[in-house]
Amino acid sequence: MAERTGSRMVLDALKDAGVDVIFGYPGGAIMPFFDEMMDFPIRHVLTRHEQMAVHAADGYARSSGRLGVVVCTSGPGATNLMTGICTAMMDSVPLLCISGQVASHFIGTDAFQEADVMALATSVTKHAFLVRTIDELPEVIAEAIFIAQNGRPGPVLVDLPKDLQIATTAATVPVIDSVPGYEHNPPVDMELLAEAHEMLAAAKRPVCIIGGGCKHSEATEAFRRFCDLTHVPVTATLHGIGATDPNYEGLLGMLGVHGLWRANDAVCKCDLLIALGMRMDDRVTGKVDCFASNAKIVHVDIDPAELGKIVRVDVAINADLGAALEAWAHLLKAKPVRPFDDWRSETMAVRDGLNMPHRDSPGEVQPTKVLDQLFAMIGPTPYVTTDVGQNQMWSAQRARPDSPRKFLSSGGAGTMGYGLPSAIGAALAHPGQRVLAVVGDGGFQMALAEMITLHTLNVPVKVIIMDNHYLGMVRQWQELYFDARYSGTDMSDNPDFAALARVIGLAAWTLNDPDSISDTLRQWWDHDDPALLHCICHREENVFPMVSPGVGLNEMMEASHGKTDI
Repeated sequence: MAERTGSRMVLDALKDAGVDVIFGYPGGAIMPFFDEMMDFPIRHVLTRHEQMAVHAADGYARSSGRLGVVVCTSGPGATNLMTGICTAMMDSVPLLCISGQVASHFIGTDAFQEADVMALATSVTKHAFLVRTIDELPEVIAEAIFIAQNGRPGPVLVDLPKDLQIATTAATVPVIDSVPGYEHNPPVDMELLAEAHEMLAAAKRPVCIIGGGCKHSEATEAFRRFCDLTHVPVTATLHGIGATDPNYEGLLGMLGVHGLWRANDAVCKCDLLIALGMRMDDRVTGKVDCFASNAKIVHVDIDPAELGKIVRVDVAINADLGAALEAWAHLLKAKPVRPFDDWRSETMAVRDGLNMPHRDSPGEVQPTKVLDQLFAMIGPTPYVTTDVGQNQMWSAQRARPDSPRKFLSSGGAGTMGYGLPSAIGAALAHPGQRVLAVVGDGGFQMALAEMITLHTLNVPVKVIIMDNHYLGMVRQWQELYFDARYSGTDMSDNPDFAALARVIGLAAWTLNDPDSISDTLRQWWDHDDPALLHCICHREENVFPMVSPGVGLNEMMEASHGKTDI
């Protein structure tokens, strides 16, 4: 092969990996790469901040299953990536982040815009590389692409010095399907699976929790076959929303701290818990000692570190979830279990807990009422992103997407500002499809500049701002646990977001009349181009049901603030 620059080598490798869009922000130490990119058939999207570039790439990757790519410069460019990378790491999102670095001979001299990116990135990436010579670049970029996408996915960072971007080599990027010391696709232990199957056959009250591993392993169809063969009630983590067929008769909804009544009730009463592709996060379990305390537990996950890490497990299966469910389907066909129809009906008869007290008043709308009507109107097909806080939990309680790739939210990191840029990334991954971004007034203002990116791209993202003039979830906790001392959460100085959107060039509506919710939602949603809806909301509606910190899922709090034991 003819000689090519390091920049061109990386771009060729990205193209071969199926990458068609790169998100990023230029600067001095990455200029050679950006120059090479001008003549290359990969689209570059300029965001207004490097963190938002990572969130956009994250939304692209989560919604499509393809590799998301971010490129930035050294120093502040690279440090600005870290929150977005942490967000992707906590939620197992396949990203490749390329940061420019000062020239090799300047590293360690405190040169202009130098930062020790490796020290910063090691704790928030699946792996990080500092490229030291042009000769090692081919192997590094091949490994980085492989590691990001295989096994439990995650972000990988490549720190690329400026001199290596322009250095030339005739070396080729190798095709790799393994990395020494890293088992990315462990085989299913059939003896353990058979044990799990016998436990299911003996159970009377089984419940399944489906997590984000379902989408990462492309196991949705296999999981739905498992449901059809067993009729088991199913609840979901935040990242498992959409894995179950929205019409499935045993769909309990999300569980956990803000889970639905019926979901938490079923987990408390079950005698067998089947945890699939989830990591027993504290927002799911509540007090661990009380979590499924009467149940045997089967846990299937591709990451062995998650098995037994938080909750004691009776059968731990380290395997790709899709492969495990395919094998379990064969067992179910060979040795069918009694369908759990009666138990499923019993779990579904429990209330969901989402009937909120009426809070409409002149000049403002009730946020849960708006979201009830919105999700009923759009149905299960659109892609939905959320920001973090009350808007996130209200949406997670109500959304019923038909795919786990259609509900995108920052879970483990809880990163405000995620909703808008991730919606932009999802829209670019799925051209022409409407994407709903549900955001709060706090998180939206962290990403406000990306309204300009949205206008430039002209993709059909529909932004709805639930503006209660507070940092709502923090205010809710202050009300419940700090004697309503609202320290640092008042946002009564919020601007007119619809007016700001129009200045940028976007269509915008304001909703502050309870009688016009339906008509305004329809006008905004049906608009062909990107559009914003500014909802002036009741200031103090809370997210319920709710489990207080330090207690189990059996102690849920109602909208009246009273505790009710399951």
